[in-house]
Amino acid sequence: MFCTNCGFHIPKDTNYRFCPKCGIQLVFPEPVETAGSPPANVEVIPEKTVDDTGKKHILIVEDDLFIRELYQKQLEMAGYAVDTAVDGLEGREKVQSQHPDILLLDIMLPKMNGLDLLKNMKQDPKTADIPVIILSNLGQDTVVDKGLTLGAESYLVKADTTPMEMLHVIQEKIGN
Repeated sequence: MFCTNCGFHIPKDTNYRFCPKCGIQLVFPEPVETAGSPPANVEVIPEKTVDDTGKKHILIVEDDLFIRELYQKQLEMAGYAVDTAVDGLEGREKVQSQHPDILLLDIMLPKMNGLDLLKNMKQDPKTADIPVIILSNLGQDTVVDKGLTLGAESYLVKADTTPMEMLHVIQEKIGN
């Protein structure tokens, strides 16, 4: 099976929810056999829509698959609706189209870094009110100061913050 977005080979005996190469969400539908054509093995969902259950919506912009899925699972278990983006440009598009309740933002991202995305958001009146929590392994004072100066609500160093601690910060900012 292959990701229809980037062509990455998905091994048969795995249950990946996201393509390990490009990060797009994958769905493995039940095979539908039709005469003369092979079953469709992978369906790519380009845009995850958030349900209308009244859940708070969190957008995670993180390029590391393991970290992205770890945070997503933790937050979904806590009752939040969660969407993800794998680079700064995709993050900017989703922020503008979905207007999440809060954004979890990495700094070192492909295509557009997190600080540029944060600056872009805070300059746009439509997205300036969205709270941003930076989650990065860059912990130098100058980088932390720059993130907070650009408008981030909090700055958490990934290596020093457990997913449960991150959850508590989110709950303080937007509630349950």
